[in-house]
Order: sequence, then structure tokens, then C-alpha cells
Amino acid sequence: MAGLRLFSFSQQLLELSARLRAARHEILSANVANADTPGYRPRDLDFGSILRAAAEGDPSAGGETGRAAEGPSAPRVDWRAAIYEPEYPDNRHGEARLDRNSVGIDRQMALLAENALAYEANLTLLSRTLAALRFAISEGRR
Repeated sequence: MAGLRLFSFSQQLLELSARLRAARHEILSANVANADTPGYRPRDLDFGSILRAAAEGDPSAGGETGRAAEGPSAPRVDWRAAIYEPEYPDNRHGEARLDRNSVGIDRQMALLAENALAYEANLTLLSRTLAALRFAISEGRR
């Protein structure tokens, strides 16, 4: 049957979002692990721009040539290109460190907690959409 799609574009974006959250968690965990490494600068993943580009079907984001909404699987995204070194102009934790490490452990832990909550919410939404699909396949029977 041409045109029948098992997974909607929303489900594909939920899958992509979960993968990006997992990737961001790795990056933030690396920041915490290097909190005492001299010269280390924290990194982060520009989650919003990747997801926005994938939603718009931007081929440069790894989407499928502007038709990501119709693809059979989630858009492929090279998230490594979206890693950046954030600047925190409101960093008021006193003097600069002598080892030039700019990791603020409190900030990184807060970002990790925020990302974990968003990841959990994402998985809950994905699970509910799959449960609705399972319900439809079983014709309402349990």
C-alpha cells in the first residue's frame, strides 16, 4: 500500500530528540569528568537548532533533502557539527581559575539534571505514541 506510513513525523522527531538528548548527556558528562582538567573548556550541543533544522527538512542537518516528513525513518543528523563552547557572561563565581579551566560544576550538574528530565519526558511521549499504535493494531483488545 503506497502512502501508508507506520510512524508519523512526530514520532520520528521524538526519536531524534531522544538521540540528541542522549548525545547531549554524554557531552555534559564529559564536562563534569573534566572539571579538574587544566585548560578544559566546557562544551554543549545546540539541541534546538538541530531539531529545528530536522523539522524543516534542512538537508544540511542531515534530513532527507527537504522531505524529512515523509521518510521511513527519523532524519539522520550529524550532531557532532553542532557542538560548541558556550560562553557564560553571567558567571560570577569569583576569580578566574589559574588552570584556565572554565567548567562550573554547579552549572554542569544543573544542565545534566535538566537534560535528564527532558529525556525522560521525551521517552514518556514516545512510549505513549507507541502504546496508541499497539492499541490500534490489537483492535482495542488487550
